[in-house]
Amino acid sequence: MNAKNTKDILADRLNAAQEQEAGAEPGRHQKEEAILATLAAVKPDDPFLYSFTEVWIPGDLSFSRTDFQAVAGALWDLVANAIAADANLIRDRLPKSVAVSDDVLKGILDGSKKRDASVAGEYIKQLVAWDKRRRALEAGREYQALVEQGKVEAATDGLIRNVLDLFSNKRLVKVQHPEKIAASNLLTELERRQKSGKELLGLDTGFDHLNTVFNGLTEGVFILAGAPGLGKTTLAKQIADKVAEKEQVPVLFFTYEQTADDLRIKSLARLSKVRADAIMTGNASKEDWQKVQEADHQYRSGPGPYLTIIEADAQTTVATIRTAALMAKHRAGGDKRVLLVLDYLQITPTPPDVRLDGIKAAVDWNLSELRRLSRELRSPVLVISSMNRAAYKTAAGTGTRPTLAAMKESGGIEYTADGVICLWQDEAETDRLTKNKWKTVRIEALILKNRNGATKTIYLDFTPELADFVGYGQPKDLKYNAALGTE
Repeated sequence: MNAKNTKDILADRLNAAQEQEAGAEPGRHQKEEAILATLAAVKPDDPFLYSFTEVWIPGDLSFSRTDFQAVAGALWDLVANAIAADANLIRDRLPKSVAVSDDVLKGILDGSKKRDASVAGEYIKQLVAWDKRRRALEAGREYQALVEQGKVEAATDGLIRNVLDLFSNKRLVKVQHPEKIAASNLLTELERRQKSGKELLGLDTGFDHLNTVFNGLTEGVFILAGAPGLGKTTLAKQIADKVAEKEQVPVLFFTYEQTADDLRIKSLARLSKVRADAIMTGNASKEDWQKVQEADHQYRSGPGPYLTIIEADAQTTVATIRTAALMAKHRAGGDKRVLLVLDYLQITPTPPDVRLDGIKAAVDWNLSELRRLSRELRSPVLVISSMNRAAYKTAAGTGTRPTLAAMKESGGIEYTADGVICLWQDEAETDRLTKNKWKTVRIEALILKNRNGATKTIYLDFTPELADFVGYGQPKDLKYNAALGTE
């Protein structure tokens, strides 16, 4: 017996032992070989390649033996790049630590195990289902072991995390694939968008000019800043209501300061045109209370089915927010976007095991985590932020509008955020305004940063007593250097 045969025999024994140790389901070995043989024979434009890629790239498909797993990666690399598969090219792409026998490669490449693409596709679905079942059982065993050790809280947290990760495509190491595959769904998505008649790339905020500047709320982190009293929370709640109602996607509003009822009253005041304080104290007239009841029905039937308000606390970290968002996304079907709203950034806690020096470091850390979360969810995150104290006077209307310099004491907002909206009150215009019996505050929403477009000024009228913002006029280009903070 020569050395090569001995090596092959040892490799076969090792892989067979791995398959047995993994508890492979009956017939799995043959199904895995059939998938690989079919993959080896297809052309780059064959639909089977896309079926394979959809589960291979996220890591949902795995093989019971290391040699099959390694061959699958090598084959995918060849076929996706329009290179005909042969034994030598496969071996060139195998990890040096993985032993693959000549017999295994021959069986995959000689066509004897190849199946019709539809049959091999069903094999893929079965393998993925088996692996989901196995991971779910492992999560259950881990949960039971921790409970038996008296670690109930850790067991519950771990179980929630494991279950959600079964439905999440996030992986620590993402396989980077060529544009031939990566761009394959772009045209389909553009055609779907064209047929839907929707002009916006992102979520509809309910404010036409804001939609125009940002193309709707797209994937990314959007900061809403301003001095106290200019209606940041009110505007964020109005946007949350409109997105939930218009887009019918999950909207999660995390409030660290105000109660859920405070936020609900804002919406009722806006919809009923009855003062918020009258609703809160119950001093509304009979006629006004009828309007409030109608507004309540409108609120619960409009945004109500899609909007969730979470009263956050010291344990509501970005990791907690991620869990809630993944649960909402999964319940909605998995392919829908979500909108996350945080009120507000500077008091969002960091995990106890993360050691950070000061508020700026904490803000930077949370912003980075929120940006990662936005990419994972492929969804927007709207975050309310304070400004540094030196900027409060300018934001109050001394004639000098705030710039991104107002964010510098709030961490790396000017670098990390995809969009920055800063509210500024034009006091001279506000003093001249009269609008029925309500005081109206004239607000300029300064788009100080827009990663994907121009910086603009958007004009809003804010009626505090009714918790209502209304757009007016046309957006204008900013006439100063917002990044450097100079006129």
